[in-house]
This record gives sequence, structure tokens and C-alpha cells, in this order.
Amino acid sequence: MRKLLFSSALLSLGLAGPAVAHHAGETSQLSKLVISHAWMHENAEMAHSTSVFLTIDNQGTKADKLIGAEVDFADGAVFQAQTVDADGVLAVQDISGINIDPDQVLTLKPGVVWIELESVHRTFEHGDHFDLTLTFEKAGIIEVEVQIEPIDEHEHEDEHEKEETS
Repeated sequence: MRKLLFSSALLSLGLAGPAVAHHAGETSQLSKLVISHAWMHENAEMAHSTSVFLTIDNQGTKADKLIGAEVDFADGAVFQAQTVDADGVLAVQDISGINIDPDQVLTLKPGVVWIELESVHRTFEHGDHFDLTLTFEKAGIIEVEVQIEPIDEHEHEDEHEKEETS
């Protein structure tokens, strides 16, 4: 129980803030959900999986849940979150979906929660992009454009967040 509570608190802290991204990127809207700054790092030719990050702004009065993701160049996609067990050990855990409360902005970001594309059959370089299909429990299905960014593009965000908490 303590593991679950701590993991939930960790997810809430990491997801509830506004996006720290340097730009909004492509913005898409489905009902009252606004999806922005969908991005992925460049991936190596030998990579079997890769992570996608984005921001979801629920501008509505009802909660929704992200329950699916799909691309045409991977065998599957799962939602993953970093958790901490009762002994304080960090681990990555698959989760069934991502809840978005009314008037909440959630940012999927490295080290917190993300979409993991599995068995990837394509490489991407900085400047490339692809379409990602997202499925929400209530709002339905939307296709968003994901931008490919260099590996070091978001390093400054982690350093900036550390400075703010010091």
C-alpha cells in the first residue's frame, strides 16, 4: 500500500505542472482535450523501443483517461511510469492508462511517465516527424504529430528544474 501511495504521489508531482518545453509544437484538439508538444528523441538503428512525450490539457469539466497509443512502425505501445518501491528502489512499471482530471495539464516527460513504443522498425533523426494515434476513454481517437528532437534538446530542462528546487 505504501508503494502505491508513494508512486501515486510521485506521478502527481511530476505530471501536474505545466509543460516546461521550449515550444508548444504542433497542437491538436479532441473535444475539450488539447494535446501539444508531442516529441521523441532521435533513435538509434539498433533501438528496439523508444519513448514519446507530450502535454495534455483537459479544458473540460469531466475527467478522461488516455488508454491507447499506436503508430504504424512499432509492434505496440504501452504507458510506463517510474515508481519507487517500499525499499526506495526506482523501477519502471507499465500502467493501464493515464487519468486527466478536469482543468488539469499533464506533461508526460522523461523519468516520470511516458508512452513507450515497442519493437520499433524505423529510425528517426532530428527534424523528422510521424503521426501517433491516441485513444481516450471518453473523447475518442485523435492523431497527433510527433517531432523528433536531438538527444540533448531537453537536458537544459532537467538542469533548470534542479536549480529551481535547490
